[in-house]
Amino acid sequence: DTYDTVDWLIKNVRHNNGRVGIYGISYPGFYSTTGTINAHPAVKATSPQAPVSKWMSGDDFFHNGAFLLPHAFDFFAGFGWPRPKPTTTDSRPFNHGITDGYKFFLDLGPLPNANKKYFKDSVAFWNDMMKHGTWDSFWEARNILNHVKNIKPATLVVGGWFDSENLYGALNLYATIEKLNPNSQNRLVMGPWSHGQWGYDSGDSLGMIKWGSKTGTFYVDSV
Repeated sequence: DTYDTVDWLIKNVRHNNGRVGIYGISYPGFYSTTGTINAHPAVKATSPQAPVSKWMSGDDFFHNGAFLLPHAFDFFAGFGWPRPKPTTTDSRPFNHGITDGYKFFLDLGPLPNANKKYFKDSVAFWNDMMKHGTWDSFWEARNILNHVKNIKPATLVVGGWFDSENLYGALNLYATIEKLNPNSQNRLVMGPWSHGQWGYDSGDSLGMIKWGSKTGTFYVDSV
């Protein structure tokens, strides 16, 4: 899809210079990675940022095989519902009915109750995760690190040292591109950020910790 989209854009959008860049944060970071592989010749630079790379091993819902229940549940409670047609609604808000997250998940009980009480078998990827609780062919088929070959565009991988979701993705995507494409222009930027923080605030703090400088602003303006 990326190849065809780029081809259409440079042929149909007026006043373009024939040079295309791709970037995204989190899942769009994953999409940026896919657009880097066997890229259209017009794609000159890509920047996968906080990208998903290898589910189960280190990214998103499983870290070294350990299931991150609150993260997975809350993500799919908002983003996981089917959208059979175009919509202007970003995601479906979920009301936990309580401000104590620990108690909410304690009261949830066994994992099958998530479907019984809330998802009603409507969230496809949640169902897939429940069927594949250990590393198997399902996860191997979705490991994009096996495919980052023939990288022609310059790449800038970006991540945050305090990213609880995709720290693994940033570090290992960069390392794998380096290994499989030794002649590529591949760079890595890491900062004292949470997930995608450099993209939405100044990066001068992490919670109550103050860094004494606007690290996110510096990245956006100067890197």
